[in-house]
Amino acid sequence: MIASDRKALRVGSAKLVVDGTDETVCRKAEISLSPGRVKARALSQLVALSVETYNAALEHRRGAWARAGVSVSRFDQFNEIPDVRRCRPDVVRFGNGPIRGAISRVDEAFSAFFARRAASETPGYPRFKSRRRLRTVFYDEPVNWALRGLGGPHPGLYVKGVGEIALTGNAARQLWRLLERGGEPRILTITRTASGSWRATVGFRGVKAEPLSASDQVGGVDRGVTVTAALPDGTLLVMPKFLGEAREAIADIGRQRARLPERSVEWTRCNRALAKVHATARRRTENWARHCARDIVLRYGVIVLEDLNLTAMTRSARGTPERPGKGVAAKKGLNRSLQEAALGRLAYWICVRAEEAGRRVWKVNPKNTSRECAACGHTESANRHQSHFACRRCGHTEHADVNAAQVLSARGQAADAAWVASGRPLLSRPVPRNRRRKEGVIAVRAGSARHAAVA
Repeated sequence: MIASDRKALRVGSAKLVVDGTDETVCRKAEISLSPGRVKARALSQLVALSVETYNAALEHRRGAWARAGVSVSRFDQFNEIPDVRRCRPDVVRFGNGPIRGAISRVDEAFSAFFARRAASETPGYPRFKSRRRLRTVFYDEPVNWALRGLGGPHPGLYVKGVGEIALTGNAARQLWRLLERGGEPRILTITRTASGSWRATVGFRGVKAEPLSASDQVGGVDRGVTVTAALPDGTLLVMPKFLGEAREAIADIGRQRARLPERSVEWTRCNRALAKVHATARRRTENWARHCARDIVLRYGVIVLEDLNLTAMTRSARGTPERPGKGVAAKKGLNRSLQEAALGRLAYWICVRAEEAGRRVWKVNPKNTSRECAACGHTESANRHQSHFACRRCGHTEHADVNAAQVLSARGQAADAAWVASGRPLLSRPVPRNRRRKEGVIAVRAGSARHAAVA
């Protein structure tokens, strides 16, 4: 499994985030939808219902605690769904699935809030959502929706209250591949993007992993702005500046929008065009990161990443009116470069590929990785001059990022050896949050969804 930084297994200053021992994994398939005008209107009504339910569930919890000091759980709110259906007969045609999904999202928001408070972080109390901020319908069970005919000539996604939406051949093949590997469709999200299009994400559980041949080779991955990923064998991977290439188009659309009345039809069209440009750059970045992660996982059995705090690294230097920051323009340019490099997406896809391939991923302390000599361990700031590394003690020379990758490899190898010596402890697996229902009901419904998916 892939562990968060909070739940990662610590060995000294290193963190084990992927242990590569799972026989089955959870995977998701993101597909585009092309509903007709009538079905798109029904989907918009479904989104509006989800927003209304989310805000009502949030107000219920806040009000119960403020007035009576009562903590309301998601199961308490689930039990009130029959009353909601009697008071609001217009929601009956969509079923209970989207209502349960919205309540579950509120529960997840409160769980994250209390986890941040326990970790002494900025808590961020859950707040109400408008239709512009919440554009997603969430089904946390395989009910009120089904995949149909994926192996036939007319594949589709059925949603209760909307009907069956035809799927493209590429989307059907993507879903079918996960079904063939034993995947069971469990969750569904339908999103109206900022550009006005519709997308769906289907989550599968029990997908068989495809482990690669065992390898003890340790490879550090040094991530940076100029060189996106440097490997210890001297390979330098540089991601094209997809977002930077799109900035001219983004600026042109922004200038056009600035001359238009706010909320006008043309102003809305400019917003959608802007969203399309951003979405294209994001998809190209995601595709590059996915392919590079696959190549890295194929090379190494143990992968070592820097434990970077990207949130702090991209924090604004603007400061406050009382204490204005320094070098704001330079920091803004650096933040933009860090965001264009998409270092977090590369690390995410490395973990995903490693989990499926049976590899291990470590995060180690990045301190002095650019100053430490990989040959003798001497650490001095004068060792590095821009992209060139030359040790002042032993004379070892190398590309600076490659030397840093070799240092990461050594640190990861030491952490992995300590982990093996301690008996190879595994990451703690999360306990599934089942419904308060009889197991037979869940099994029947899951089996029905599975049967409908392969029909």
